Amino acid sequence: MQRKVFNTLMVFLLTLALTTPALAQGSGQPLAQKEVKSYIVVLEEQPIVSYEGGISGLAPTKIQGGEKVEPADASVRAYDNFLEAQHEESLEAAGVSVDAKIHDYTVALNGYSAILTEEQAETIRLQKNVHFVMEDQRRYPQTDSSPEFLGLTVRGGAYDSGYTGEGVVVGVIDTGIWPEHPSFADDGTYAAPPTGPLPCEFGNTAHNPNDAPFTCNNKLIGAYQMLDTYRALIGADPDEFDSARDDDGHGTHTASTAAGNAGVEASMYGLPVATISGIAPRAHVIAYKGLGNLGGFTSDLAAAIDQAVADGVDVINYSIGGGAGLPSADEIAFLFAADAGVFVATSAGNSGSGAATVGNPGTMPWITTVGASTQKRFYEGVITLGNGKKYTGASLTPELGWRRLVDAADFGNELCDPAVPFTGDVSGKIVLCLRGAVGRAEKSLSVFEAGGVGMILYNTNDVDNLFTDTHWVPSVHIDNTPGLKIKAYIASSRFPKAKIETREDHFGCDRFQFHNYGISGRGADWFERECGPRTSKWPHAPTMTIFSSRGPNPVAPDIIKPDITAPGLQILAGNSPFPDPGAVPGELFQGIAGTSMSSPHVAGVFALLKQAHPEWSAAMAKSALMTTAYQKVLDNDRVSQADPFDMGSGHIRPGGRWTKGSINEPGLVYDAGLFEYAAFTCGMNWGVFSPGSCAFLESLGIPSEPYNLNYPSIGVSSLAGTQTVVRTVTSVASGPETFKAKVVAPPGYDVTVTPNSLTLNPGESATFEVTITNNGGGPVGEWRFGSLTWKAHRYSVYSPIAVQGALFDAPGEISGTGESGSASFDVQFGYTGAYAAGAHGLVPATVTNATVLQDPDQEFDPNDGFSNAHTFNLSGVAFFRLAMPPEATEADADLDVYVFDPNGDLVASSTAGGTDELVDILLPADGTWTVYVHGWQTVGPDSTYDMYSWAVPLASGGNLVIDSAPTSATIGNVETINVSWTGATAGEWHLGAVSHTGDAGLMGLTLVNVDNR
Repeated sequence: MQRKVFNTLMVFLLTLALTTPALAQGSGQPLAQKEVKSYIVVLEEQPIVSYEGGISGLAPTKIQGGEKVEPADASVRAYDNFLEAQHEESLEAAGVSVDAKIHDYTVALNGYSAILTEEQAETIRLQKNVHFVMEDQRRYPQTDSSPEFLGLTVRGGAYDSGYTGEGVVVGVIDTGIWPEHPSFADDGTYAAPPTGPLPCEFGNTAHNPNDAPFTCNNKLIGAYQMLDTYRALIGADPDEFDSARDDDGHGTHTASTAAGNAGVEASMYGLPVATISGIAPRAHVIAYKGLGNLGGFTSDLAAAIDQAVADGVDVINYSIGGGAGLPSADEIAFLFAADAGVFVATSAGNSGSGAATVGNPGTMPWITTVGASTQKRFYEGVITLGNGKKYTGASLTPELGWRRLVDAADFGNELCDPAVPFTGDVSGKIVLCLRGAVGRAEKSLSVFEAGGVGMILYNTNDVDNLFTDTHWVPSVHIDNTPGLKIKAYIASSRFPKAKIETREDHFGCDRFQFHNYGISGRGADWFERECGPRTSKWPHAPTMTIFSSRGPNPVAPDIIKPDITAPGLQILAGNSPFPDPGAVPGELFQGIAGTSMSSPHVAGVFALLKQAHPEWSAAMAKSALMTTAYQKVLDNDRVSQADPFDMGSGHIRPGGRWTKGSINEPGLVYDAGLFEYAAFTCGMNWGVFSPGSCAFLESLGIPSEPYNLNYPSIGVSSLAGTQTVVRTVTSVASGPETFKAKVVAPPGYDVTVTPNSLTLNPGESATFEVTITNNGGGPVGEWRFGSLTWKAHRYSVYSPIAVQGALFDAPGEISGTGESGSASFDVQFGYTGAYAAGAHGLVPATVTNATVLQDPDQEFDPNDGFSNAHTFNLSGVAFFRLAMPPEATEADADLDVYVFDPNGDLVASSTAGGTDELVDILLPADGTWTVYVHGWQTVGPDSTYDMYSWAVPLASGGNLVIDSAPTSATIGNVETINVSWTGATAGEWHLGAVSHTGDAGLMGLTLVNVDNR
């Protein structure tokens, strides 16, 4: 049961239905209890970064702009001790040993995680100072030439201007890090880090003898294993490192992409590949290992975020995600991390290319969400067939001379699945494999284990991406069309053969063979000139990758996601030489793909911006990236223009001269902070902040409508006619500037901007309105896209616009009083066609009076005698409401309501702090509904209450009358509906409804609430 508290802005209230996957038994020492799970408990008091004082003896610890947490500060230590003491008191009050606690959260979140039984979790949930208890969720990883491609190396650009991330701390929350990697070597030129000394958790040779001790340096300044929950519930497999060391390669790759050293010579299979650099090569790195072989728990990940903020990181890369849903512990921790000035980049997810596939935490507006697109450099492999035909694909593997070529389909294993044996001998042969069902590298492992020496992997279509995986045999990945041609060649040739060429072919450059690449060569100066990989220019770059998750945002549809796109295919960066079973061992580098790879590009750019503008908020940094992006990006079909649900505002443009119009000086920024994001959650009705907090924000004039969040993009997910959106911009230009609005209206809509000219001095802000009107061409239920650009001399501040048409817009509820009375409201139409307004009711409340006993253990159980059951036989009901306002019971009583449908399923509940309960059910099923009133806290041994209920009939008629209403709908028109009533008995509470019916049937209801008590 969720307890709602009203006395502080920072109160968290989440109503989440979360599940934890079945607990797998690893080979370490996980807990043995079968019925325990990991839970996250969030308490009432504010975390360190936002505590403003008010508790006797505890000074404020709130972080001001540009500051960082000072863990050694006496005030911070005192408040930290206070919060941790509360955590232990919470466990002890529930009769749970404090040893069950896994993590304390005090910096960016106030709470703890613990391994509990369901009964223990429910007991803690009912404590008055507990705001919510949620089951842990699982998160997973979202899986060179980038600085040059992004334009960072040009004359007058970021690097030339001295912005390389010097002095900035980048935190990478991932699978750990390979500390000896040259991307993290300290060459003696790094200054002492601005934070520390920090733990450097390597060297657990007792678990894995390859886990050598390592001493952190001024580049890699710290490393943590943050897997306490994971180790307790799942354990550590023998191949894993039970330390901060990376046994996956994912964390090493993301860290080296964001902030790896410059000038690192990368090689694969013993062959040179390229000289690589991280985006912020002079930044310091802290690694937080929050993922194991099976992913990670949000309790561990929230602890990593909490620790990172305490460590004073400036930037966090979080190439981790899960399914879309309401905010969990990691998202809330990031909200307060942003308030502390930490810039956060996260991956959009790899579930594309379908619509609404962006996952958490990327759905949240306070996090910068990154899609994945291609870059121009393409690592190329060439297949030459025995008939002389050549086909080009992707490869970073060694070469292979002429070999017999076979089709895996002819050997009973078309997909080259390791679990399916080949029906014939493929040893010594190149095998043609169809993509699908199993991983790409697994297919080459299948060929390798069967004795094959090469692989040609072909796609099932021509719009998918071509990957440079680390394969077990020389391999080339090609499109479907050339794959089918090769397949036809094999079928028609008596002795089909092929060779694979992946290395440069020019004078003085040796072409290596896979089996003897280290010892043989051709060319007089072979020892001086080693061959690099074949490269070409991908003609369609940048294009969105097919795997990159798309919008619209499934959680907050008015917020366009992803925010931005960045390179995420064939990204050459670090690897772990001791990877998980099934991966090729011994490689320090890999060229892999995913939104996991695009996110650290943005994290690296954030580090450059943090160095240049330490005073900027996280929202300002995000705005700079989004408003300076370019939109010349194709979709994954390599032909169509990408739209904002594919690429967000466009492709990051951190390059070029860092002067006017660059990310360093974007001209205008859209800023937002904790209050704005909190008001947004209030408008979303997520219950993150208490009703009192939401009312306080409303009193400050902070808009709560999701479309009015001060975001660098503009989204309206439900537009019937006209909608006005408000935004505020702040000038970060170098001098006075006049910005003029340029609009590209979404097709079917008219857009006006008021005012359409803004003259601002540096630091000044201005508010403007964007009015979007359906001109008759905006289709219902379909999204259309446009843009708003503020232009000044050398400035171009771009915002995408996304609009979805709706059938109608009307208030959800209106109110009135009097035995006789009237009211009116407006309805706006988003279609042209039939329309009818119907009156239903009024019906007086049925008042149920009863007395409920105090529940000794305060746990709701419909059968324990401490909840009263009330049944309602519903038939032909449009709307069923239950209410128990504060005056309906004794002062200080706290009663709760639980509602079960005719199938006996719990479908709704109201568990407000104190007694202020309300449950609404639209179009309830016919049958017997059961409502329980639970005596969570009575006054004395019991409490008497009145419960009000209404069943507004689906049939029209009654004492509510439609006096006037439109009889047809015209798109864009605003019409007034007038209603009146008689016979609303004095002293009673009445409810009715106006139904809105169009061509598509019932579109919705407007409730009419007449309270004559």
